[in-house]
Parts: sequence; structure tokens; C-alpha cells
Amino acid sequence: MNKGSLKIYYHILVLFILAYLIVFLKLASFHIRWWDESMFAVNSYEMIHNGKYFSTYFDGIADLYNRKPPLINWIQMVFIKIMGYNELAVRLPSAIAACFSVLVLFKFIAKSFNYTWAWLSALILLTSSGFVNFHTARTADSDSLLTFFLLMGNIYFIKYILNSRKSDILLFFIFISLAFATKMYAALLFTPAYFIILLKQRKLKEFTINWHFALGILLFITSSIGLLLLRELDTPGFIKESLFKDAGSIFEVIDNHRESATFYFDNLFKLRFSFWSVLFIIGSLFICFSKSKTERTVLFNMFLLVFVYLIIITISITKLEWYDMPIYPYLSVIAAYPIFLSIQNISINGKPISIRYTFLLIAFIFLYPYFLMYNKSQANIIGNGEKQLESCESYIFKRIKDGKNLNGINVYYCGFKGALLFYKYELSEKSQKIKLCDNESFCINDKVLVSNDSLKMILLNKYEVSIIDNYDNAQLYLIDKLRTPSSQ
Repeated sequence: MNKGSLKIYYHILVLFILAYLIVFLKLASFHIRWWDESMFAVNSYEMIHNGKYFSTYFDGIADLYNRKPPLINWIQMVFIKIMGYNELAVRLPSAIAACFSVLVLFKFIAKSFNYTWAWLSALILLTSSGFVNFHTARTADSDSLLTFFLLMGNIYFIKYILNSRKSDILLFFIFISLAFATKMYAALLFTPAYFIILLKQRKLKEFTINWHFALGILLFITSSIGLLLLRELDTPGFIKESLFKDAGSIFEVIDNHRESATFYFDNLFKLRFSFWSVLFIIGSLFICFSKSKTERTVLFNMFLLVFVYLIIITISITKLEWYDMPIYPYLSVIAAYPIFLSIQNISINGKPISIRYTFLLIAFIFLYPYFLMYNKSQANIIGNGEKQLESCESYIFKRIKDGKNLNGINVYYCGFKGALLFYKYELSEKSQKIKLCDNESFCINDKVLVSNDSLKMILLNKYEVSIIDNYDNAQLYLIDKLRTPSSQ
């Protein structure tokens, strides 16, 4: 390996350390969250134990709520087998995918252009709240893995546009197939942009009439249809449900996730891409003025990917804030462009600034954004409403970390029980059994954990209790006796 090849890996090593502090550090320092994270974690555990590797199950029943293909579950299963069933094992696939996305983006820009632009792009991505957050880089959802596979596929697509290397077509399809195996139809939302780019570059015929395309499209179709059919065999009606709810989410609201037409744009500017959004707008305007044809091609293609993806998720009736995660790598490259041009035009005594001063300037620019993102990723702050909803999960997580024995407790709950199932399974691996109860039929001397205020009132109206322990809004009661009508 020559000196030039080694140089990029030194940069990647430093970038990995910076990414580690934000993405990986304290990854297991908060409880399993409600909804998607706990759903995937439960699905993976049950897949290990029931041996149904192409279908997801939840509490022993075929899961038609989670209709995503099983790739994320397979990867989680590997980490569970190695590390045991815990928060870190199920979250690592997302964290690794996010870290790889940062490193891959850096390498692509560094090799295609230069290190300054690569560092700016990677650090903007790493300090974007929409990229490093719950449901994205630091929880056990599928969006981080989807983003990585789409980024890899799109990089090979852009490489083909630049160099017309046919092998890039096959690599493009391999990663799009992996993206489909992660989150199904979400992998296809960039497709209109591909057609527009190929038509503009006059490469549609060249792209499609060759054996790399034929093999790639065959791989995509067989793997995608194969996963759907195998799931259908185990769970009849899956394909119909999937088409209606997943593909149909464009036209109908699913699970009450209806938002305004400006939902994604508001989130980008106010929170998820925040101050980088202004630079993205400036960078988009600068595309036409770039003197380099390669720069213009890459920037325009990335802008088109962002534009098309945003339009599709915006016109979709069903909206969720983390659906925009796949566009952040391209937002970051475009947002980095005006900073890159500004640094290039800085001179001292008529000479461009040295590499040392360039990187000191980059460090100065990102010191505060990096500090903010580091603090946010380590704080893992949950909204008060969500915190109250998840108090039982938070209690169990804290007591497991404290080494307490929770064997024999009853968890009195209402609503979604995914995270509670996760802890039931985790504790069963430690030879401790907890019971999840959705009604108030308890016996004398039962220990009952409850956090919902309405459930507490039901419990206290029916029983006389003693408080054994508490944490946040969760209380562990000992049932002393049944209340008599006169004591109620």
C-alpha cells in the first residue's frame, strides 16, 4: 500500500473516533423505547426461538404490524448470539450502519474531490440531529441500515454516471436489493430520480442494455419477490396487507400519522438539519456556477435525489419524522459545498492557506456543533409525555443495571407492550420471570409494578398496598389485602 493510499485511512481513523463518541458511546445507557425499536428487538428474539427466519412474530403471534423484510432481524440475531439479549446487541446494527455511512461518504468525496470537502460533508452529517437520534443511528430501528444501503447504491450509481463503468451497475443493484430486504418499498423512493438523471445524462439505454443490468435486475426481482413469497407462505395475507398499508401509505393515513404538507421541511429547518439548512440552500444555488463538470454532476445528482425523495414523502399522507433519514448524506455534501468554496478562496499574502490551517479552520467551525451533538447523544433526553408512558420500562432497565432481582413481579400496563416484552425476554435469559398483566386481578402478597396514573387509581381502589420501590413515575406495590366496601 503506497503512501497516498495510507493517507486516507489515517483520516478515516480520526473520523471514526469522532463518530464513535457520538454514535456508539453510551449506546446502552437508556431503556428500550416504545414502538419500532422494541418491536424489532422482540421480533428478533422470537425468530431465534421459533426458527421462522423469514417471518416476524410478536408475543408468539405472526406480526402483521411489522411488515418489513427480515434483514435487520438477521443482523440483530448475530449480535444477540454473540453478546446476549440486551440493549447494546439490538442497537449495534443501526449504530454501525450510521458510522459506515459517515465513513463511506467521506471516502467517496475525498477520492472524487479532496479531503477538505470530505471532512466538511462528514462532520455536517455527524452533527445533524435527524441523522443521530432516536429512530435513527442510536436505536434498534431499520432506518439507519436502509440509509447505509441506499447511500452505497447511490454512490455506485453516481460513479457510473461519472465513469460509465458497467460493474458499478451490478453493485448498485446489490445494495438496492439489500435496502429492499431492510425496509421494502422505502428502498424504491429514489427511483424517479434515477430515471431523470439517466435521461438528462443520455445514459438510459447504455445503463439498461448490458449484462450487468440484466443480472442486477434479476437479483433484485428474485430476492425481493422471494422474501415476500416466503413470508406469505408462513403468514397468508401478508402481501395484501403489505401492499395496502406500506405502499398504500402514500394515499391513506396509517396509524393516525397524518401531518401538514410542510411537515418534513419544517423539521429540517427547525430541528433535524437546523443551521445546516441555510448552507444547503446556498449550496444548491451554487451548483450552476461550479467550474468543474464533475462537481456539477455530483452536486446536481445529489440535489435531485434529495428533491425527489422529499417530494414523495411529502405527498404521502402518512408521515413520520424519521422517514427523511436517507437524504441526510446528500444534504450534507451540498451544505458543505459553500464552506468548501469559501475555504478554497482564503489566501494569506496571495497564497492559499496551508493544509494545517485548513484543518484548524474546520475544527473551529465544527467545535460547537460537535459539542452540541455529543451532549445530545449522551443525554438521551426523552420528552415528558414519552417518559411517563415508558416509566415501567425505565424502572426495569434501571433495576437490571443496579443488579436487582426482579423475579416474580407483575407489570400492570395498558397500551403497547413491546418494550415490556423485551424486558420479559431479557429477564428470562437471566432466569427471572415477570408477568405482564392488562387487568387488576392480583393476589395477596403479589408485587405489582405500575406507572399509568389511571391504573394506579384502579389498583388503589381495589387493594390496600405498600410501596416497596419507585423510580420516576413507576411504583412497585406489595398487595397487602383486598379493600372492603367500607374502606373504599
